[in-house]
Amino acid sequence: MIPRRQWLSRLGLSLAAITTIISSVCPSALAISKQDLENSLPDNETVDKLAKTTVGMPYLDTLSSAASNLRDYQCFCQLFTVKNDKWKDYGGAYLSFKQRELLRAEIKSLDYRNGSVVVKQSDGAIRGKGGGTLSLVKMTLQPDSRTLKLPTGFSLAQSDFLSLSSSLKRQVAGGAVATVSAPVKLAPFKEPVLVLVMREKKGEEAIVGSSFVHVVYLSAKTKIPVAWNTYKDGHPNAFVFFDQLDFNKGLSDSLFTL
Repeated sequence: MIPRRQWLSRLGLSLAAITTIISSVCPSALAISKQDLENSLPDNETVDKLAKTTVGMPYLDTLSSAASNLRDYQCFCQLFTVKNDKWKDYGGAYLSFKQRELLRAEIKSLDYRNGSVVVKQSDGAIRGKGGGTLSLVKMTLQPDSRTLKLPTGFSLAQSDFLSLSSSLKRQVAGGAVATVSAPVKLAPFKEPVLVLVMREKKGEEAIVGSSFVHVVYLSAKTKIPVAWNTYKDGHPNAFVFFDQLDFNKGLSDSLFTL
């Protein structure tokens, strides 16, 4: 039997790393590449020029309402991080969500991490199991477990659209400033988006983007995020692309039990 500490370490790697999926195995999942990000993602100056309209809680409430209208949904979350000033493909996970607060994340990779699962159940418990040889080992995780922490700074257990919109509202309540653009067509997105920028504080920036915390790309039609760019020290440090969104499917509660 694998010791608890070793199992947690492996599960932590499987969840925090969300390892790379090779396109030859799952080509439809890779909707965007690191080259796309490097070549076509708007730079800080462009984002700053686009997102000029300051918005407050009423606007953020509309984002929460849009997320609330999704009784359930599934999507593929593709994650990138920055290393040595270059985007790195960090892999992905299939995410399922159902009101209220039921969540399931299934990690896809080509090694022992493949098949790792985290579920937030109806009783509020967060359960996890490993992949491969660890697939029969299940364990309850604490909400603040480092195992659940993603490079974006969010917890995997709180990475649904409703929780993410709530995090923006908490930041504004704490003094952050939100600005948004008009609908705009940008590569690498297939549809017009609204560019929402969350800044640490008011005032002039010595360097454009130095106060950025999040840049969120919202569908102009639904106000649901299609991508989420987190910043650290004024520079992008993680990017999540939400693809293959399918909602209000009538997902069974049994999917969210482990």
